Amino acid sequence: MANSQTDMDEWVKAIRRVIWAPFGGGIFGQRLEDTVLFERKFGPRLAPLLVEQCVDFIRERGLDEEGLFRMPGQANLVKELQEAFDCGEKPLFDSNTDVHTVASLLKLYLRELPEPVIPFSKYEDFLTCAQLLAKDEEEGIQELGNQVNTLPLPNYNLLKYICKFLDQVQSHCNENKMSVQNLATVFGPNILRTKMEDPVTLMEGANTRYAALLKCIHNP
Repeated sequence: MANSQTDMDEWVKAIRRVIWAPFGGGIFGQRLEDTVLFERKFGPRLAPLLVEQCVDFIRERGLDEEGLFRMPGQANLVKELQEAFDCGEKPLFDSNTDVHTVASLLKLYLRELPEPVIPFSKYEDFLTCAQLLAKDEEEGIQELGNQVNTLPLPNYNLLKYICKFLDQVQSHCNENKMSVQNLATVFGPNILRTKMEDPVTLMEGANTRYAALLKCIHNP
């Protein structure tokens, strides 16, 4: 009944969330706070289990991988892993798992959050921070810290977790060629975006994401 493949995929994901969310599935496209609430039964943590699993694997096997987070993973395997997690399974990564595939899965999870790690309501505030950073770096960093501290706790914890990890990734930039600037460019759209973007806000948003995330990674 769907009008396009995209519409069909969205319906399938929505149905999967309804069916599997009570069993720990349906996490792609699920609200961050709902995932955190469900996974609280497994003990306190800063990030969803999927994020931790991806990060742990990359830390162990991928920090020196050239083009990490820039090179695409195997699209069919990314989709298979996404569907497995969405069906409540907990697929394990092993020595045969491609690092770029796991990196792509992590970015996909962040991109499919219905509201980004930095909520839509905070977009303008972070835009102001980016403008302030360009004028007065010290004052801009202070204001950025103030804004980060106003984030809902699940968002704050996840942002802190990701930025600490990305700081570790950039410490291997001689091998992986992913500097702080490159990481900010790649991750910016997955962490901070506006709800409705026209060409002007797209350009402003690119600068905002880059400047704000750059400082978050530098000061995790």
